[in-house]
Amino acid sequence: MALPRELAVKLGKPIRLLASNSQGEAFAALCAIARLLESQGYTFHTLAEHVENANGSSLSEDDKKKIRSEIENARALGYAEGVNAAEARQHGTGAFRNTDGALEWTEVALYCQREKHRLPDKHHESIDDMASRTVWGREPTPKQHQYLHSLFFKLGGELT
Repeated sequence: MALPRELAVKLGKPIRLLASNSQGEAFAALCAIARLLESQGYTFHTLAEHVENANGSSLSEDDKKKIRSEIENARALGYAEGVNAAEARQHGTGAFRNTDGALEWTEVALYCQREKHRLPDKHHESIDDMASRTVWGREPTPKQHQYLHSLFFKLGGELT
């Protein structure tokens, strides 16, 4: 049975004091160890088992395999999320892009709607109108395209 990490840390100083040249100090350290163990519901036998199993052999092979498997799964999941984040940053999150690689107008409209709080209020209604068109798939007029993209660039958006 392993001791809790907090208790093992607290036992460090009195154990070192056992090596004192002063017999009284060494005895006081021994009593301190006994008090610490007893206060947590442990005995010297538990301390001895903890010392004997300090090399980590207290974990079974099945436990070690399970831990290794969990670590490998977490690593694979983290890698996949990182790849997705990098692709989204580079290409945008939308599934469709124009043949020249630029974002679809729907993505531009939704970006402007998310960031409209950074623009003057006079633009908010137009932005909301453009974003509502994405639901129905209604293409904006060329003039509306131009206006939408000008707001997009004002917000710091980039067409790749």
